[in-house]
Amino acid sequence: MISIILAAGQGTRMRPLSYVIPKILLPVRGKPVLDYLLNNIKDLNVDKTYIIASEHIEQIQNYIDKTNLDNVSVVNGLGWETGGDLSIGLEIINKLDDTIVMNGDIVTDINLKSVYEDHIKKKSYVTIGIFRLEDKNEIKRFGQISISDDGMIKNFAEKSDKVFSSSMLVNSGFYIFDKKIIENRSKYLIPRKFKLEQDLFPELAKENKLYGSLCKLSYWWDVGTMSSYMKAERFFINNYDIIPP
Repeated sequence: MISIILAAGQGTRMRPLSYVIPKILLPVRGKPVLDYLLNNIKDLNVDKTYIIASEHIEQIQNYIDKTNLDNVSVVNGLGWETGGDLSIGLEIINKLDDTIVMNGDIVTDINLKSVYEDHIKKKSYVTIGIFRLEDKNEIKRFGQISISDDGMIKNFAEKSDKVFSSSMLVNSGFYIFDKKIIENRSKYLIPRKFKLEQDLFPELAKENKLYGSLCKLSYWWDVGTMSSYMKAERFFINNYDIIPP
């Protein structure tokens, strides 16, 4: 098993801070986002983690070297959105194995071991870690999901203006890609500029190849914008909370 961190965005919403430091190395209570992401996979048998980045590559590599992260490497991306950079990374890495895919600007306590166990049971192409929101106003800013009783995702709508499901389930930004879809990437993951959330996941949902694993989270923060990053810093000390994109 390998893991891939999608961190090739230009960080425009975090400027001017992102001019000097990549989002994946932004400190949250003194610890880089990368460390939180690596902690999310510590209970899984991950052979290698690949960070797909398009900027500050030398800076990221220096951090990897200084902290002796021997099983972490940087792969050059093009900033082709989540789908495009994942597809490029898979071609460069060229490994046919189950793959954990993580958005590089999320800080959470998600249990990916539980998500992977659900993935093995369902034998799906892709399993998404999902969680429940209570605020109908905030849910519109997430990828909304409706599932069947067995966990199959029936609908996936990325940041829809409408609340289309009473389940209030949303995308966590953490995924398990089965080696079946990696082997079949010439159909689903052709290198081009596209988004997983808008292009691939709705297609897989129509083909009944997309499942959701319901997670209980104490906190989930998208630190990809300056406002949410500052909120995370302020709230982390005394509160657990979900801070929307």
